[in-house]
Amino acid sequence: MKVESQGHVDTADTMRVVNWCTRSDISPLRYPGGKRKLAPLIADLISKTNIRPALFVEPFAGGASVSISLLEADYVDTIALSDADPLLSSFWEIVFSSQAEALANMVYDAKVSLDEWKRLKQTEVATGLEAAYKCLFLNRTSFSGSLNRKAGPIGGMSQAGAYKIGCRFNQSKLAERILELSRLRHRVRFVRNESYTKTVRDVRKTAVYRDSPNRVFWYLDPPFFAKADKLYRCHFERKDHQTLARAIENIPGSWLLSYDDHPEARRLYGRHPGYALVNLQYSARIDEKNRLVAKEIVVSDIISELRAAGKLQDGAQVIQIPRRRQNAPANIEVVERNIAIG
Repeated sequence: MKVESQGHVDTADTMRVVNWCTRSDISPLRYPGGKRKLAPLIADLISKTNIRPALFVEPFAGGASVSISLLEADYVDTIALSDADPLLSSFWEIVFSSQAEALANMVYDAKVSLDEWKRLKQTEVATGLEAAYKCLFLNRTSFSGSLNRKAGPIGGMSQAGAYKIGCRFNQSKLAERILELSRLRHRVRFVRNESYTKTVRDVRKTAVYRDSPNRVFWYLDPPFFAKADKLYRCHFERKDHQTLARAIENIPGSWLLSYDDHPEARRLYGRHPGYALVNLQYSARIDEKNRLVAKEIVVSDIISELRAAGKLQDGAQVIQIPRRRQNAPANIEVVERNIAIG
């Protein structure tokens, strides 16, 4: 992973290899444009502030990989999740509740078939548990994990492709991961189905914000600009992106925002002092024939402050990601990442 300032590309010899705790199955959900690889960068920015977040908020939760990564690696005390999509919020509500075992059993016993995919696609769920199961099943059996109503099943309706509908649905591993995450529910402050603006209002009312507003950290990962209407059930119109750009300066606490590297995103944020370009090298499949490959931009008040303090000069300078913490979970794989920021 490589972070570049606009108009500058760091060469390989300016970078240092660093270790980070991660795992490919950090989230049970496959989410378009999942940002698991941003967790090391955010962890390092947190460490540079010397302020441990008491509350880490992800109001566009999606697969929640960043929140879970930082919680399991013990960089934050608690997390809060929200999402405008009721299927996604229902999934996380159940995972971090006493009903997690019931969901794990449903996953373990699932009949992974095209018929079940069609049934769930058409079913209006009645309970949170049913919604959580529907969310996970469709996510793991649809192209690129998309819950969009237009998204088709892996392998297509004919199931003639090289990959069949159940290729991403390892029932025992998914069930086990749900149970692992459920043990963290005492460190999940809330999970809600609401807009990011409502979550901002809710966090302003919390005791942690009233007592220590500088101990709240926000990770904002709004829907893509490109192809969002084909990837998500809840996506932004242009005016929504513009509204968010105006709102971030009033976010209560520290924050980092990430976007697909799109001309409109550059227009909105390219002049911000906390702007940088990240090469995550991920791709999101829209359907059998089309794949969206994208870079990512990040914007953060912490990057802005580091630059203002002269700790991030123009040109290549390494942000060193902390080495594996001794108290990191033993089952988290250590991998190497190259990270630099200009």
